[in-house]
Amino acid sequence: MTGARGMETIGMKTGRGSTFLLLAPAGLIVLLLMVLPLLRLFELSFHEVVPGRMSVQPALSLGSYIKALTDVYYLGILLRTFLMSAGVTVVVALLGFPLSYFLWCAPKRWKTLLTLLVVAPLMISLVVRAYGWMVLLGDSGIVNSSLEALGFIDMPLPMMYSLGAVFLGLVHVQLPFMVLSLLTAMERVDPVLLNAAETLSASRPRAIFEILLPLSMPGLLAGSTLVFALCMTAFVTPQLLGGSGSQVMPTLIYGQFTTAFNWPLGAALAAILSVISLVGVAALAWLFRLAGSLMFHRASGGAG
Repeated sequence: MTGARGMETIGMKTGRGSTFLLLAPAGLIVLLLMVLPLLRLFELSFHEVVPGRMSVQPALSLGSYIKALTDVYYLGILLRTFLMSAGVTVVVALLGFPLSYFLWCAPKRWKTLLTLLVVAPLMISLVVRAYGWMVLLGDSGIVNSSLEALGFIDMPLPMMYSLGAVFLGLVHVQLPFMVLSLLTAMERVDPVLLNAAETLSASRPRAIFEILLPLSMPGLLAGSTLVFALCMTAFVTPQLLGGSGSQVMPTLIYGQFTTAFNWPLGAALAAILSVISLVGVAALAWLFRLAGSLMFHRASGGAG
């Protein structure tokens, strides 16, 4: 018995060593291409730029953070980015749940095709999708031309290069991620549960709200977290569809690095954006946990 246990222990150690060796190349790549650049960016944020030169002072300073956190202009863009990301997440969740439910209820012979149609935008470049919205929302675009032809307007509506255009573009980009997350969670739910609820005199909407929605909460949380994080860091869509008055944090950071050449301030803004994104994701997890708990207690009270 002792010998067998010793062999088992040796086997476990050998297995761990083999796993470490297999993971070492991937870990090294992540370290070199992701961790070290992020650490360098974080270290750069504690310096100040040399006026008139594309270099930074060697002395450490909190000046970039103080400027980023006290300047009303930068705080306004940060608040705009956060509110837009939260708004897009809410709208995508409201649109994604019924669409996921429709795919979940679809016949098996059509479900794959319909799911492919929903995720088809992911197969198209972000730039191409943004230019598609330009064709729709431009002064000579399809929407304005149709409204003018119908006599509803006399001159084009300023829809392009605005926060509204950015919002629509982000909703279009992020909707497939929410649908995939929700559909994955719904596929684990047995449809018999909803049928059983209906046989107990529950309406279909009530069965969806009290059974399907709570059981789909992990997918809703995963989708909301992904959508919020992607919106907070979105660059291509705001850059192409937004104007100078519709800047968000990623476009502001890009401008600090490529136009203003204030790399320490750009690095500080990037660090602040990362922290705010993590706080937002943590807040989402807490809200969903609270909502799930409330739904569970409500269902338990109803059952009692």
